[in-house]
Amino acid sequence: MFKSFQFIYLAITCIGSGNAILAKNCDDCVLITSCPGALHLAVHEKNAKTEGLIKQGLCSLDQENGLPKVCCSEFPPAPEEIDNHPNLDLLPKDCGEIEGSRIVGGEVAKLYEFPWMVLISYKTRIGHEFLCAGSLISPLYVLTAAHCINGRRIAGVRIGDYDWKSKVDCEKGTELCESYYQDIGVSETLAHPAYQGPPIVRNDIGLLRLKKPVNVTVKNAGVICLPVTKQLRERRLDTEQVTVAGWGITENNTASSVLLKVNLPVLSGEMCKAYYSRKTKEDTTKNILCAGMLGKDSCKGDSGGPLMLEGNYNDEFKFIQYGIVSYGPSQCGSNFPGVYTDVSWFMKWILDTIKP
Repeated sequence: MFKSFQFIYLAITCIGSGNAILAKNCDDCVLITSCPGALHLAVHEKNAKTEGLIKQGLCSLDQENGLPKVCCSEFPPAPEEIDNHPNLDLLPKDCGEIEGSRIVGGEVAKLYEFPWMVLISYKTRIGHEFLCAGSLISPLYVLTAAHCINGRRIAGVRIGDYDWKSKVDCEKGTELCESYYQDIGVSETLAHPAYQGPPIVRNDIGLLRLKKPVNVTVKNAGVICLPVTKQLRERRLDTEQVTVAGWGITENNTASSVLLKVNLPVLSGEMCKAYYSRKTKEDTTKNILCAGMLGKDSCKGDSGGPLMLEGNYNDEFKFIQYGIVSYGPSQCGSNFPGVYTDVSWFMKWILDTIKP
């Protein structure tokens, strides 16, 4: 804890001391040790984003002990411990299998590379259309974006399809072919209750409960792992290359019928904030990740799909879902990064929401 307070003091050094930081007014100016969200960041996430949040949230110094006070409402809530959550067993431990060797600017995925990828079908004026994606997190639940649920007429989901225009899917350059997929209805749509749409998007996460369990014993249907442990949730991502998969708009401005994938760099919290919170006093990047680079991005039609990273899961190397494709610039693959809902922040909500 002592090192954490050293970090806090470093964060306020360039602002000054004593009365120099009394300018900020708020109704919840409390000791940083009394603000769970701020304390969690200072202890567990000592990085540039946390330093910036603390600087921005400072409102005073306690005259007795010299500890900083912060506007507590400006910090994201501390992630609640879920290691003993009663619904953890509803998420299969057999998940995230890495198949074979280990979108805009992307490449065609292998036939069985991402068996948890889900196409979401909608009722439209011209019939059923695949307009969003999702990921299978258990045989009964699909994880997706809230904006793929709210105000939408969902017809069902499809698991196991690789090229939705073809009756038989074949992996190019190989003799691998597959004709089996599963179309299943949706019994319940569960957008996050605090979801807010544009212009400022918040809590863009949702779940679909299926009418019957997916058959996950076949090769082209499986579930992806989630960051269920504290170690996985606190993993630093802004030094990593992540993978996004989907059937969205490509650089040719056409939807791909074949599953594509792309590897993207994750931006630091400060860079993300510079892109998406520069016009507001509020930090709108608390529960999101920014990823992408010029020419590489997820895009329209990839919405709701997973941002994945390989990692150690129960002492095995697996794919773990850390993000959900949320929104981004109107020009895909531009200098602006794409925005992804940070799954780690919503693990308790996911576990509270799913049921047997």
